[in-house]
Amino acid sequence: MKNIFIVNKNLLFIVILTAFTFPNTKAQVGGNQIYRNPNQYDRPIKVFTETNNNYYTTDSTLVISVKVLMNQTADKYKIILGVNEEALTPKQSIEGINQRINGFIKKISSLGIKENNVFIDFISQTKIYDYDVNSNQNTVTQKNKGFETKKNIIITVDKYALIEKIIYEASDFKIYDVIKVDYMNTDIDKIQENLLKEAYSVLDKKKDNYFNLFKKEIIGSPTANSGFSYIFPKSQYQNYSAFESSDISYMNNRYDVSYIRKEERKAKTYYYEGTDYSGFDKVINESKPEIGIQYILSLTVKYDLKNNKK
Repeated sequence: MKNIFIVNKNLLFIVILTAFTFPNTKAQVGGNQIYRNPNQYDRPIKVFTETNNNYYTTDSTLVISVKVLMNQTADKYKIILGVNEEALTPKQSIEGINQRINGFIKKISSLGIKENNVFIDFISQTKIYDYDVNSNQNTVTQKNKGFETKKNIIITVDKYALIEKIIYEASDFKIYDVIKVDYMNTDIDKIQENLLKEAYSVLDKKKDNYFNLFKKEIIGSPTANSGFSYIFPKSQYQNYSAFESSDISYMNNRYDVSYIRKEERKAKTYYYEGTDYSGFDKVINESKPEIGIQYILSLTVKYDLKNNKK
């Protein structure tokens, strides 16, 4: 009984410790993205968190580096739709595609999209070939079946919500090919200026922390250099296929009849995964859910220090 009491007492201690510990923990929900192939070459999966290198110093110099990232919502969007029209003659093909495009442009004008925000890009006009099969003579003869005209419709809007409405209206005119959507900001200089101010603010705090700790003295004027870059959403999407499947071996039976394995279609899921935040001193608009453009500014400042050695 004594041993049992000791075990129960220890168990009670563990339960009490657990009760106080769990409310202060945060659960990690992996989601189906864990089905991503870890061997993908586009972007390695990190299993650790990088820390930013705050300082590099010698007896006579101090170098401080700062890296800031900002998630910025686009203020302009450019959507490109592909249109094609097949007909017996080039003239009929052009007339058909123009009729559909003009009807579509007129329709989206009700959304507030003006004609000067729409551009029609002529892509190509090509012949279409097909084959006549003569089973009696065992011959296949190629023939000209008609012509195909291809054009792109380029539309610029300033509201993301208009993109789906444009795609919705396009389907009435048999326009289904959404080629791409570009995200744009019109005032890049202002964004860079704001990021530079944020970087200087972070750098001042780092500098104050260093000199309060080491009591060094700056001589002369510091030198600085910075870098500015941005990443568009189109390069930030990942994909995975989430499913579980049993294995089967290809075997022949005693009559030498082979079995063919037929696979069901497995859907792919695509999702946005922006730049990893590790290694940045500051991330602006970190919790903003809307997908936009990511701007990165790095700043490095070098100080010359008074050498107190005699």
